Amino acid sequence: MDARTSLCQLFLSGAFTNYQLLLLARHAADFPHWQPWLAAGQRRTKPAKCAQQTAILTAVLADRPVAPPIAAGTQLLTVLHCAGHLALLTQRTVGVVGTRTCSAYGQAAAAALVPPLCAADVAIVSGLARGIDSLAHRLAMGTAGSTIGVIGNGLTHFYPREHIALQQVMMHDQLVLSPFPPTTPPRPYQFPQRNRIIAGLSHALLVIEARERSGSLITASLAQDANRLVAAVPGRICDPLSAGCNALIADGAIPVHSAADLLRELPDEAF
Repeated sequence: MDARTSLCQLFLSGAFTNYQLLLLARHAADFPHWQPWLAAGQRRTKPAKCAQQTAILTAVLADRPVAPPIAAGTQLLTVLHCAGHLALLTQRTVGVVGTRTCSAYGQAAAAALVPPLCAADVAIVSGLARGIDSLAHRLAMGTAGSTIGVIGNGLTHFYPREHIALQQVMMHDQLVLSPFPPTTPPRPYQFPQRNRIIAGLSHALLVIEARERSGSLITASLAQDANRLVAAVPGRICDPLSAGCNALIADGAIPVHSAADLLRELPDEAF
């Protein structure tokens, strides 16, 4: 596996960490277009982490020793089990996540945002969960768009059970990914890994309705750690389903009132 392939797979599988930045710098000749992504990411990175990343990159590019060093002869290998069309990974992507108990407002917001994103050739990434996740997948397919599902179990299992038909259709017509072997049943501790992949796959992560303590906020945090754009749909200040989104916006997430708010922030090309 060459350095370019390794780095591409690393981007798709997790956070954009200092270790990954070190690899980027070391293999810059094999991955010539990394600079704009780094620059875009650093605009959304906390100053302390940005300074740390810059120091690591500067040291590596100057061929100075950096700790921890990468052992000679080591290789990177990332495995994702998939069913469907891998070509969807070449599109620009927006992760769409939110509460499993979405309100009429959340449904309306998703219906207003997802179809225009798909019309702009953006693939929708989500987790095939109840609520906003499954709605985002269905809205994408309903408008002849592209969608990618990331599940927290193996591909031969279906969770939740009421999404059997949805997952089967997506495995045939769209793309479903899993970091687990095919026969792995769903377990609560596996879903953070699913969330990490959603964040890593997405050029931007959009949160539509989330409580103050929500799995969607974990995904948003992972996206932020991965230097992805984080956006949220604002809601009423007295609505607990909007508390998480309003908190994200207060912390610097982009408030989204239309698909145009996201589209102008996305890169012109995919990863």
